[in-house]
Amino acid sequence: MIKASRRPRWVSTILSAALLATLVATGARGTGAAAGKPIVIGTTISETGAYAEDGKYALLGYQYYVEEQNKKGGWLGRPLQLKVYDDASDPATSLTEYQKLVEQDHVDLIVGPYSSAVTAAVANVADKYKMPMLSPEVASTAPFLRGLKYDFMATSPAPNYVAGSIAIAKAHGYKTVAVTGEDTAFPKAIAAATVKATKEAGLNVIFDELYPHNASDYTAIAQKIKQANPDAVLSAAYFPDAVGLLRALKQAGFTPKELFFAVGATEPNFYKEVGKDADGVLSTSNWSPELKTQGNAAFVKGFTAYFHKPPDYHSAQNYAALQVLQAAVTKVGSINNDKIRDFLATSKVPTILGVYSVDPNTGIQLGYKSLTMQWQGGKDYVVWPDEYAQRKPITPFQWASR
Repeated sequence: MIKASRRPRWVSTILSAALLATLVATGARGTGAAAGKPIVIGTTISETGAYAEDGKYALLGYQYYVEEQNKKGGWLGRPLQLKVYDDASDPATSLTEYQKLVEQDHVDLIVGPYSSAVTAAVANVADKYKMPMLSPEVASTAPFLRGLKYDFMATSPAPNYVAGSIAIAKAHGYKTVAVTGEDTAFPKAIAAATVKATKEAGLNVIFDELYPHNASDYTAIAQKIKQANPDAVLSAAYFPDAVGLLRALKQAGFTPKELFFAVGATEPNFYKEVGKDADGVLSTSNWSPELKTQGNAAFVKGFTAYFHKPPDYHSAQNYAALQVLQAAVTKVGSINNDKIRDFLATSKVPTILGVYSVDPNTGIQLGYKSLTMQWQGGKDYVVWPDEYAQRKPITPFQWASR
């Protein structure tokens, strides 16, 4: 696979190199800037390829946390540096780059890449080199059921993603469901959980079929769904296929009563891409700017001011992962990977997502919850669960124009 970029991206403080040099030379009076050898955190991110839309937001979460912490003095009195390679949304590329991060770049710590498929490929690297890895972008439980000891889920598990869409369907009397999604690890995990949960809720799954990774035409799957004529379409889709399938369903002239995409429809650019046809679409998120979690309001304000755009939940997840890693490093008092690993396996840490807590034997997340969102009037609101809901869900789904 030809890579668009193999250049490492260094993010030392997200300040310009000249400004950083000035701060060091002048002692950074009044800035709280750290001195000494930096703590280098390595990762790969899908800056190009199929997962680039989500991956770029994930990277911003890492970058902003590093910038913020360096203004406060870094960790253990040392500045932070983030070393990033573009994995081009390719698991094999990510695997090679993580090995390079450890063996050649000698990074101090690692954090996870974007997507379940890519993370599954690099989890073995964490175990091989005994370097604990928080994985904020892997919701599939499969990578954590292989007996590995150094990989920790830092987002809500995939089975949680569909609970709200199924609850809404049942509450409105919908009886039949079509399940679809991309044939890769994360969507497959969501699709399997959807089928199971839908049947347990007493609904009838009348269509269950995945489409290939990197598909460019969704006409065939849309026509099959139309022929099945379900009340609800529940799709495990990234941004490109969420857009593609939405357009294909409209082109096919099919209007389900409920239309749900996990996770692509949550992206801020979804509405920009499909316009008013987004209104009424349900999706899932593991975070909202409205959550009253510790530090969340300050994160939203600071991130938006820095990047001149609001964060999405990928940004929040990656930011929260570094919150947890900081808690581990601070508690241990050094870069001792075995002790950091033990902290991550057994500790509870408040973050902007909620309280981080994992099963100590598998690393599967126990503390974080998933939210169900809906586009209404060009804005994405929490509509489930009730304790976090900003709006009531609008049903049934209707196209903006026919």
